Amino acid sequence: MFGKQYRFKGIHALRVDQLTSVFDAASKAKLFERNIDVYINAPLIGFLYGRRAEIDNTKNPETNQIYDESVMGDKVIEFQEELMFNFRLIMLLDKLYEPDDDKRIDNAFRYPGENPEDVERFDSYVRGGVDVLYEKLIEGAVNSEDYINNLFEFIEEFQERFNSEILDNDVLQFCISE
Repeated sequence: MFGKQYRFKGIHALRVDQLTSVFDAASKAKLFERNIDVYINAPLIGFLYGRRAEIDNTKNPETNQIYDESVMGDKVIEFQEELMFNFRLIMLLDKLYEPDDDKRIDNAFRYPGENPEDVERFDSYVRGGVDVLYEKLIEGAVNSEDYINNLFEFIEEFQERFNSEILDNDVLQFCISE
């Protein structure tokens, strides 16, 4: 499943390009270093934010070609383990997609990626995650300070939304316990 090139198309290709572009010429700072970094993180963000998106075929008006941004096959293969972990995690947790526990386990471990609907579900979370990352990190930013503020606000929101109930003492107790 994660053994070949992955293509972002249309608006998602444009957004991945912006997420991996330098936003500060002096420091050469980027939000994401490479397309593979977006591909690894986007499905988790899409799932956590409950965002999925359809394939988009927005075309470049100059060339009349669909915008296309790729993750080279060698990078997909290099990070295959992380991608498969994310796929399995989403297949296990997505009760809206598959309410039956045993079928979710089968989708994640017995037949991962064999069902085209499972792959499309995962890819829809990738695209939805790209949308969330773009909206939270890029939209409204016009200078380096804006990008940094957007990143800080996103991290704070993420912390409050998903980690606010985790207390430091609970983590310490977990680490100390056998």
